[in-house]
Amino acid sequence: MDDRKNDKNNAEELLDRPVQLALRLDSPLRGDVNNDRALMAYSLFGLSKDKVESLPTYDDGKVKIEVRAPRDVGVATIWDKSVLIYAVSLLREKMAEGKMGPEVGKLHFTTSDLQRIVGKTAGGSAYDKIEGALERLQGTQIKTNLETGGEGETGAFSWISDYKLLYRRGKKDGERQVRGLTLVLSNWVVRAALGNNLLTYSEDYFALKPIEKRLYEIARAHLGHGNAFWMALEPLRKRVGSDNDLRKFKNALGPVLQADRIPGYGVRIVEAAEYKEIMTARGASIARVLNADLPVVFWRKDRGEPSSWIDVPKVEYDEVV
Repeated sequence: MDDRKNDKNNAEELLDRPVQLALRLDSPLRGDVNNDRALMAYSLFGLSKDKVESLPTYDDGKVKIEVRAPRDVGVATIWDKSVLIYAVSLLREKMAEGKMGPEVGKLHFTTSDLQRIVGKTAGGSAYDKIEGALERLQGTQIKTNLETGGEGETGAFSWISDYKLLYRRGKKDGERQVRGLTLVLSNWVVRAALGNNLLTYSEDYFALKPIEKRLYEIARAHLGHGNAFWMALEPLRKRVGSDNDLRKFKNALGPVLQADRIPGYGVRIVEAAEYKEIMTARGASIARVLNADLPVVFWRKDRGEPSSWIDVPKVEYDEVV
């Protein structure tokens, strides 16, 4: 099926009733999937579908992030983040094509194109799943000193400031069938989408599990031109956004790294014996190795794993190697 036929089908899905004829679609997304680098490097979304009021506060001495939401809504999850990534990518594409209107952050798109990019999730109606994601994206409040587009904000913001779902009733069962949606991105997100810190995603990203997604994003955010870097296990746990204690996080990380499904990047934990051997050879006196200090090495698969973790750069804050 060629692009013109795809466009026609997508347009017909949304514009099949008179009330909808005034809408001008921003989908389909033709180019790359993009996101702001800061939204890759740091965790601002829940890793579980459990409804929680807040995420653990992130504070590394330079960057601070607080995320909370009403109890009956719950914070936006990493699955909801896929909707935001898609919207950011559409907005960036509009800018590149010179199609920005007076309402810069307002987007109209079809759910079929959203699902084409991010995939479908099992269970429940499409309407309920998308409405839930949009409700959490609007209801979540973020306070952070992270800047986008060279500007920052005090106070709190939400991912989206407004949304509307367009639907029709099924002829047989009367259920609501979502046809398309309109959303308005917050100013913080708009600045991110139109700034100079966007990075592309692998097309395999959306099929990854939550921890795999975070490891991919962390690798993508910090490996700019270099071959590899390492980060200590405890800072990595916080960057991933895990609320498990360190021991449970390390245990959960093992099978993920063994599966080796992270597109384009390799990741491994340097265990205590190897860490002690290398450090002793370098003249250090090591009596005990804490799990928190264990290096986790990231590298580009196309350039090969580094021969030793100690010879590659360490990432502590926002470094790009």
